[in-house]
Amino acid sequence: MSLGLNRAPLCVGVREILALLAGLQTYKTSPLPFTSTMKIEFKVLGIDVSKANITTHTLSCFPNGGIKNYWKRTRGKNTLYPTFYASSKKNKVHKDAFDFADYVNNMTPDYAVLEPTGNHYSRIWYQIIQSLNVNILWVGHVELKRYRAGKLLPNKTDEADALAMAAYVLDPEHLTEDSNINRKFYLIHQPEPINQLRDLCQQLEHLARVQSPIINYSRQLLSWQFPEVAHRKSTATKRGNVPPLWGWLAKRQITQAQKTILDRKFKSSIASKYDLGPDYNLQQHSSWLCDIALFEQDIEAEICQILQDCCFSKYIEVFDRFGFGLRIKARLLTRIYPFEAFLVNGKPLIEHEMKGKRRIKYNRTRNAFKMRLGMGTITEQSGDMTISKSGGSRLCRMSFWQ
Repeated sequence: MSLGLNRAPLCVGVREILALLAGLQTYKTSPLPFTSTMKIEFKVLGIDVSKANITTHTLSCFPNGGIKNYWKRTRGKNTLYPTFYASSKKNKVHKDAFDFADYVNNMTPDYAVLEPTGNHYSRIWYQIIQSLNVNILWVGHVELKRYRAGKLLPNKTDEADALAMAAYVLDPEHLTEDSNINRKFYLIHQPEPINQLRDLCQQLEHLARVQSPIINYSRQLLSWQFPEVAHRKSTATKRGNVPPLWGWLAKRQITQAQKTILDRKFKSSIASKYDLGPDYNLQQHSSWLCDIALFEQDIEAEICQILQDCCFSKYIEVFDRFGFGLRIKARLLTRIYPFEAFLVNGKPLIEHEMKGKRRIKYNRTRNAFKMRLGMGTITEQSGDMTISKSGGSRLCRMSFWQ
């Protein structure tokens, strides 16, 4: 369902967006919950999140002899890699979320390290850790994968992942020269409005996937029950209204003018003469589409409310110049906010490299920005062959063409 708010131009210049955002005084975010004076004297809890449980490991210093040797000594020891399940049962056969809260209280870690796995899988554990006033660090998927492979740890093993996340923080390579935590190796903490926007965008994407097969099947039924409207697109034009066609089929309330038009059209249809429909099956599918449309309208209203936050005003100003719709604005904000994350000391990061006798300039800020929008380029070289392909968020890249 569309209210005419989610359309975007067929072509957009990422460089133009970047230039406009760079020229505006954007909202400054608060720093991560650690200070520049903190030394490498802390306890780190690594947490690997699965669908129904988590696997944890705690380190207070980087292992002597390297992570690979430490893994060989400790692998298989369940007491060092405790697993906790989200579900609670009367007859306990495993540790649950309540035991995890007690475990965190007893271990008193200074930091908990998480990977940005699906929001729904990690949310319960995130809330428990946050309620216990433990600082949370987020490590990116790509960074953790490369780190684990570089340390020769097994791939896709829960215990090894938990160890890698705990060691990631204490690794000297991820510290500053004065042994403080180096922020650039972690994902920036997102403010609550961005988290809400991301959740709402995911809900809209889920509803789009849900209604697609319903619409397709309904059109198949319409091809013999009301062929005149089988391929007609129907959308609501006002919040609180259902799409006219699906509302008429589901016997929902629509405007009198819309009802009259559809009544007349059906009366003149061959399906009406031979009493072919609409049947209960089509009516039920149409009712589902009406419910989805109303739900989408409620979500879009929430997004509108969030976008009115003053911290987004400069971003919205830039988006309006390109004519972006509501859904595009929300999706882009979840990818590029805060813009300061792409800068170094408030300026674009420009680097130069020598290739043969040529000195080539690389705008790292622009490249990272394009990658976040799904407009980046990944180059792979093998022998004499060089292959370039699109990189970054596929969903974000698709949004520009919706």
